[in-house]
Amino acid sequence: MANIGTRAPSLLTACNHHDNENSGFTLYNISNKLHLEFDHTFLHEKLFIGSQYGWLTVLDLHCEPTLFNPLTGESISLPSITTLPRVRPNHSVSGDIVSYFFRTTYRPESLFEDCAFEDCLIEVTFKKVLISSNPSTFSSKFFAAALVGFNSKLVVSRPGESRWNLLREEERYMDIMFCQDGKLICLTDKRAILEVEFKDDNFVITEMVAPFVKDNTDFNMYLAEDCAGRVLIIIRRYNFTTMPETNDVKVFRLIGCSRKENKWESVKSLDGQAIFVGTNAPISLSKQDVCGDIKEDTIYFTDEWWGYMVGDEERRSPRDICAYNLISNSIEPCCPYDHKQCTWPLPVWVHLLNPK
Repeated sequence: MANIGTRAPSLLTACNHHDNENSGFTLYNISNKLHLEFDHTFLHEKLFIGSQYGWLTVLDLHCEPTLFNPLTGESISLPSITTLPRVRPNHSVSGDIVSYFFRTTYRPESLFEDCAFEDCLIEVTFKKVLISSNPSTFSSKFFAAALVGFNSKLVVSRPGESRWNLLREEERYMDIMFCQDGKLICLTDKRAILEVEFKDDNFVITEMVAPFVKDNTDFNMYLAEDCAGRVLIIIRRYNFTTMPETNDVKVFRLIGCSRKENKWESVKSLDGQAIFVGTNAPISLSKQDVCGDIKEDTIYFTDEWWGYMVGDEERRSPRDICAYNLISNSIEPCCPYDHKQCTWPLPVWVHLLNPK
């Protein structure tokens, strides 16, 4: 679910992109501008595709997803990429996986094509993975949901299940979020909000609210939840003069008690709250918990632009890690330049300790 924190998260970046001898990681705290350097071999050559409850979701070189707690060293394997409907492993003579076969469409009659791991990152692999509850508290009794592939499809897995289930193949999703009440909601590229209910062996999907905007000029959109449990949509537009750079942000709040009554209203203030979005589950701080250099009525972004996937030149470009203040309608950097240069793997907001 969305994290309602009592203290600010830190920005996790890798320090090893330009210097192979320095293979560690840095946690940067915006509230006091302190950074902590650490290293853990498990995180080497991993991608960050999620963060919740102090746990990271990472991908290894074979695109396999795992939950990892950097404080305790615990790890929990998630269902394999090979259980996705479009993916099959390609084994060598010795039995090692050397690449994947994947279908270009979900139609059963379509042929499988060979795909190297790096190509697989863009075409079919996980872009974001979220869980419904804290593994430290509820062991393996959590649901997992993920966005996968270039066309951003939704897959889910039940507690203890060893495979991913594809939901509504015809939809393309912009973001997903487990709410405070445990419900999974999904934002489609048509700007509709869907709610997924888990019932025994079935998944019941209902539309909470019809699309609120019909243009296709928005390059990224996020779901979030404020401290009062109200659903927010955050629209982030970029300019592409060189690399993606945030140049406009709009926020909308869902109001109403039923599908017929639900509607969107423009938000000009967060009532003093601060919200952190990105590859992580959204994190909200109440006005009372905003402190230090963190600003009220501000949304903090990481840069999860997947265009950085291929090519060292692109990966060396600075990340667009910034803060948007609703009151002043201004956008400014929110971390030191050297952290913006730690461009690979994708940066992510994390809590230093597991919230209870």
